[in-house]
Order: sequence, then structure tokens, then C-alpha cells
Amino acid sequence: MDVMAEQVLAMEDARYAAMIDGDLAALERMSADDLAYTHSSGAMDDKASYMAAMRAGKFSYRRIERQEAKVTLVGGAALVTGRIRLDVLFDTGPRTLDSRFLSVWVRVGPDWRHLAWQSTGVPE
Repeated sequence: MDVMAEQVLAMEDARYAAMIDGDLAALERMSADDLAYTHSSGAMDDKASYMAAMRAGKFSYRRIERQEAKVTLVGGAALVTGRIRLDVLFDTGPRTLDSRFLSVWVRVGPDWRHLAWQSTGVPE
């Protein structure tokens, strides 16, 4: 795997760890200001609403397991596609989500920032 692709996957892993740890400061730093986060339910958050929902306890991540991933580098962007399983505690109760995803990272100066997430549930 390409060194830059490995770097992007390491950033994805760091993002997952911050999500599980509830480390909102780390998530704030790694997220682009114009983050678009589309949940598997179809609900969409921008950066402010995503952080607010986590702060309010609407959901907390218990486990995130990426089962497959492919990184495509295009210009100053990295597109990560794959499959993921998440154990999430929602304010309505626990759920395990099995999804296909697209995660987009972009260069902002010398750094990478997470710009977009889109997940779609995999039918049983």
C-alpha cells in the first residue's frame, strides 16, 4: 500500500479512537470546518451539530471495526471506501451497525482534515 494511503488509514483509525474515547477536542481538530456527516439513517450533521449531538449524549461509540478499506488519492483529496461495524449507544438504546462507507479527507495547508462521511446500512 502507498505510504500516503497508509497515512490516511492511520488518520481514520485516530478518528475512530477519538469517537470511542469521546475526545471531542481531537475530533474538532481533525474535522474540516465544512464537515458533512451523513449517518446510515439518512440524518445529516455539519461539524457543529455532530459535536453538539456527541456532547449531549445522543450517541456514543463503543466499538468501531473497519472490515475492509480502499484508499483512492485524487489531487488533494483521499477517498476511503469500505465496510465497517459499529457498536453505538444511542439515547434510545444500543445498536450494532453494519455499513458500507465513504470517508473523504482533504488537504488544508500541510494537514489533512476529515471533510465528509457517508454510510449506508448493509441489508441482512
